[in-house]
Amino acid sequence: MKPVLFSFWRSLAAWRVRIALNLKKIDYDLSIVDLLEGEQFKDSFTSHNPEHSVPVMQLGEDVFAQSLAIIEYLDEKYHKNPLLPADIKQRYLCRRFSLVSAADSHPVIVPRVRRLLATKYGFDDAQVNDFCGYFMKRGCEAMEKLLSHEEYLSHQNEGPYVLGRNISIADLCLIPHLQGARNFGVDVSIYERLISVETALYDNVEVEKAHPKYHPGFVKPA
Repeated sequence: MKPVLFSFWRSLAAWRVRIALNLKKIDYDLSIVDLLEGEQFKDSFTSHNPEHSVPVMQLGEDVFAQSLAIIEYLDEKYHKNPLLPADIKQRYLCRRFSLVSAADSHPVIVPRVRRLLATKYGFDDAQVNDFCGYFMKRGCEAMEKLLSHEEYLSHQNEGPYVLGRNISIADLCLIPHLQGARNFGVDVSIYERLISVETALYDNVEVEKAHPKYHPGFVKPA
């Protein structure tokens, strides 16, 4: 039985899960939830996820939400191409790096926050964009500095990814974060370590195929 992934092209969190599914060689169906049109608030979707957010993955009778929780579930269920290191310290390093984006930066720039800023606090489009860009830039700065720490550098000597030779959840968070930062006008070219990892990741066909440009409904950012 194929999983169904409820996704939207602009969702950074859903992007993480698409990469994971591709790397695990798991065939899946897409169900589009247009976050900008408010489809996440329809009763049919709320029954899947009362948080009104994507990604949501349906596998048989089971429904899963929260991108990192979904990815860890997939990693435990499908052992091919593991996305968490076997070593406990490396798993910590992987999760620490991932959460800079998934917990500290990304949650404050999602549609519900942008909508709140505009409707309740009177932010115009430029102010909303600056607000989001600020937090995405902070995330880039933190991740770039982390990659200069010895505990990460020692793994990068072994390969091109965040933790060396194997793609991990940390990489799945890095790629959408960089594009999300670009979407809000951040010049990410100055983050040389992050760009180096991103470039290496896009050499992988499974990573490339998960890009939003291949997602139904994609609109190229202006």
